[in-house]
Amino acid sequence: MAMDFVGAGVGRGLDKPRDRGRAAVTTWRYLRLALIGLAIGLACAVLYERFEVERCWQTSISAYYYTPVQGFFVGALVTIGVCLICLRGASDGEDVLLNLAGICAPVVALVPTPSTGGCGSVLTDTANRTVNITNNVTALLVVSWIALAAAAALGFTGTREDPPQKPSPMDLIGFGLALGALALGTYAFAGQRAWFDANAHDLAAFSMFGFIFLNVCLNAVQRNLVRGQPPFRVNRYTLVALVMLADAVLHVVLWANEWAYWVLTAEFSLIGLFALFWGLQTGERWADGVSPVPAPERRSPPPEAARDPEPVGQA
Repeated sequence: MAMDFVGAGVGRGLDKPRDRGRAAVTTWRYLRLALIGLAIGLACAVLYERFEVERCWQTSISAYYYTPVQGFFVGALVTIGVCLICLRGASDGEDVLLNLAGICAPVVALVPTPSTGGCGSVLTDTANRTVNITNNVTALLVVSWIALAAAAALGFTGTREDPPQKPSPMDLIGFGLALGALALGTYAFAGQRAWFDANAHDLAAFSMFGFIFLNVCLNAVQRNLVRGQPPFRVNRYTLVALVMLADAVLHVVLWANEWAYWVLTAEFSLIGLFALFWGLQTGERWADGVSPVPAPERRSPPPEAARDPEPVGQA
């Protein structure tokens, strides 16, 4: 009897075939919320370190790699990269941009900036930087080549549940860009190591923010198209994109005037704007994960249908 009771209790929690759609949407929601949580956590780790020091800031978030923030910094960026790649965009173009941004994020984490900065409760030096890059990037490249091969196989063969579908032109473009980036990264790592160690972090960071900005712009256009509005009409995503652009211009001016903390404030502001965009998009797509299509307009019933029917039994 006891075993029957336990078996019934465990079995009650098993998903049924009809639950597949709900499970997929729930997973999608958790992944999206996790991205916002990781961004908040990274900000908390940096601010905690700042209050521990109580006298100065590092000149960039990346420089906090050499402080006790390192563990959360690396873990958050690698996880964000995985989430961006695993999440399916609501269009082929959005999916490609998310994948490209996700490819860049682990590189930012695992190839630390060359400068340690001079502000930290505990500062590590760059003595182990080269061996850390060698180990971590080798693992990253191996996993990336395996993942790209698996993506190609799944894309062309389909699954048991879904018949094979011909990849769209945008899918092929995205695959080609990912393949090209991985090939160039592998070549630079193997054959131009000094250049790779000096430049890979900055190149990946700028590219990641660039792909995120393009994704915000694409969403601004897509939101209008699904509502039958002019593509470039101002909406919530247009405003976020414009603020991002203004923020970038402001920090170029600060860089030209040699303000020491322009990278730090640019990273904080752009991450905050990305979190805002991500929150707005998550709320808009909460129901099923795709861009909402407006409900059809309600039409007034014809005059005949609008009139009350005559009572039964009356002439």
